[in-house]
Amino acid sequence: MVFRVLITLSLSMFVININAFGEDALSDVRIVDGINQYRPPNTRQTIGRRYIWNFKGKSYTILMTIGVEKYNSYSGKERIDIPTLVEEGRTTIGNLTREFQRVIKQNRVWTKQDQVDFVLSFVQSLPYTLDDVTTSYDEFRRYAVETLIEGGGDCEDTTILVASILRGLGESVALIFTPGHIALGVSGNFSGTAVTYQSKKYYYCETTGAGWTVGVMPSAAGMTVEEVVPLSPSKVPPKPKTPKVTEPKPVKPSPKPTPVKPKPIEPKPEEPEPKKTDPIKPEPIEPEPKKPKPEKVDDGDKPSSVGMVLATLFLLIGLGVLIGILLYRVIFGDNDDDDPGDDIYYDDMEITIDDLDK
Repeated sequence: MVFRVLITLSLSMFVININAFGEDALSDVRIVDGINQYRPPNTRQTIGRRYIWNFKGKSYTILMTIGVEKYNSYSGKERIDIPTLVEEGRTTIGNLTREFQRVIKQNRVWTKQDQVDFVLSFVQSLPYTLDDVTTSYDEFRRYAVETLIEGGGDCEDTTILVASILRGLGESVALIFTPGHIALGVSGNFSGTAVTYQSKKYYYCETTGAGWTVGVMPSAAGMTVEEVVPLSPSKVPPKPKTPKVTEPKPVKPSPKPTPVKPKPIEPKPEEPEPKKTDPIKPEPIEPEPKKPKPEKVDDGDKPSSVGMVLATLFLLIGLGVLIGILLYRVIFGDNDDDDPGDDIYYDDMEITIDDLDK
């Protein structure tokens, strides 16, 4: 009864925390065939790792990178129960699981056992390290990302790692606890040693040490099973496709035209220069005689009409006076020629022209 309560509590914690994690922690992961000499660099921003292992006589290389800040964020995380750590690993190392999916699809001749053994062979290639040596703790559960970057761990750490990958591949697995040890069981059409739980067989998978395949149980592990915790399969979805960026096609340079030698230009025959002729001088054009302008009559030389009228008037007055005097003398004058006093004598006076001018 206590055993079932523990399983229920573990599963409830698993369900509660199933959505507590999400995004991939590994920024870049690749699985390449053969031994690759490239090693992802360690910088201030990233941590790079390279792992090489063999499977069925062939070498494989994993190249992975994680951000320093992302990796350091795990140091302060709570060391929760193992089922929840497996679910966290399934989501945060999804990039690695997708790489395993890709390689498995490329090897269609592999059986289901070959596929599981391929994943086991990678995890088994990681060195076994005790918690008290690497962390100074007797029991220190690592997240799957920490086991990858630290390059190994104990049975708990490697079991969490392989369970995270196999669950992401859609396999039905279970945690198998034996005295002082933990391993993984996988359900399916396999052969070998298996643990039956609720009418379902889980074939034993050893995660420490190289060469252990599905269904092979080391004698040191013993056959005493203390607990079995099944984990439902939860396949990692394919990575969302990023919108394609259409790159412009490279324009092929047009072939250079072959240089054409220019034809020599033949000199044209010189044309005889035209004879120079004296320039025709234009005949001078005589200017038309200008019409003389009428001379202006000085108004000062002409008597004004008023002056003429006055002169005529005075002349008439003078004539009138003179005629009046003559008439007066004729009419009223003294006709007595005998009076000597009235006579004027000019004998003693000689009047000349010069005197008159004076």
